Amino acid sequence: MSKKDVIVLNSHGVGQYAYADHMPVWGETLCVTKWHVAEDGGKGSNVSVALGRLGIDTAYIGKVGNDPWGDLGEKWMQDAGVDTTYLYRTDEVSTGTGLILIGPDGQNTVIDGDSSSVKLTLDEVKAALDAMKGTTMFVTGFEVPEQLSLDAARYAKELGMVTLVNPSPLPEKPMGRLDYVDYLFINEVEGRYILDLPQDSPILPQDMLNKVQEKYGVPNIIMTMGGDGSAVLCGDEYWTVESVKVENVVNTAGAGDGYMAATVAQLILGKDLKEATHWASKYAALSVTIDGTIPAYRPMDEVEEFIKSLG
Repeated sequence: MSKKDVIVLNSHGVGQYAYADHMPVWGETLCVTKWHVAEDGGKGSNVSVALGRLGIDTAYIGKVGNDPWGDLGEKWMQDAGVDTTYLYRTDEVSTGTGLILIGPDGQNTVIDGDSSSVKLTLDEVKAALDAMKGTTMFVTGFEVPEQLSLDAARYAKELGMVTLVNPSPLPEKPMGRLDYVDYLFINEVEGRYILDLPQDSPILPQDMLNKVQEKYGVPNIIMTMGGDGSAVLCGDEYWTVESVKVENVVNTAGAGDGYMAATVAQLILGKDLKEATHWASKYAALSVTIDGTIPAYRPMDEVEEFIKSLG
């Protein structure tokens, strides 16, 4: 097995959507319409597909069931050029899936199944990392068990890889010092949660990032803020990235994963973090104009054409 540009360790799952005229109550049999499987993956398959389509030599580590949802994830990633040698398949567990019920006014409720990654072991992850020793960057997040994710990041760092962690969803237990993590990707809500701040408390993004950096010892922190763009702390240098406004916003669900993948891709291509985050903001703007997460991650030539159209 050869080294890669990037290894991604995170979950794969498949989203299903259905439309209802009201939300159900316990014991009710509910009739729905337009029930369909969407091209929406978990954070691991999302980021892997985005990187693969941008021409980055990417490998995925994860575990799914021997079922149609696992088949879909494998197909999506392989079609994007991702190496799925270490997409472990098992009969022990079913691939994670979620049902999103959408009401008449757009309100929704989500029924989220267990992640099949709960059956992934550290020994399996280490075997994959050892086989791809020499890889440049390792990307992980907490849709796999957070301790597995952090242990894997620490091991990847020992192997000489640059490590990036997206601690979402945030764990209930403290993460401790993360000085083996080179890049931490969070959103504003997560930043406030990390610092035990009420969501409506006034704090400047720069102050928030300084406090997160002090707490974890991570040199580079990127915080997305939705329509307000993103804020970045690189060592002791701080900057903000404005969001790119587009007229036709269709689906924002995969924008954060896309922004992270685009940043990683630009770093692999030799850009510095400031250049990478500004490019990623434009990439994310394109992604929200396309329905579904997997279809929204476009190849490099289409992204560059979109960026040219912005003027």
